[in-house]
Amino acid sequence: MLTKNDLHQIRVVVKEEVQTIKEEVQTIKEGLSTVKQQLNTVEMKVELVNKRVEQAQEETVDALSQLIHEGYNLHEKRIKKIEDQLQPPQAQ
Repeated sequence: MLTKNDLHQIRVVVKEEVQTIKEEVQTIKEGLSTVKQQLNTVEMKVELVNKRVEQAQEETVDALSQLIHEGYNLHEKRIKKIEDQLQPPQAQ
């Protein structure tokens, strides 16, 4: 049978262990808080990079579209010039 002293010693040991566990949980919570802040920072940076990539894609499409249209227009001018040179002068 356990004596009062035995129970008291068990209670002291349990309290110490509980306190140790509480301290460890608090340390984990602090670490988790730091990780959450870092994750938020990373998420913000990823959003910024995604916006920049999207903007760069739009600018690339616009530049390519402009280049294609300019090339088409120059091609049409060349064809018109060739057609004009190939047609005989009109007699009046």
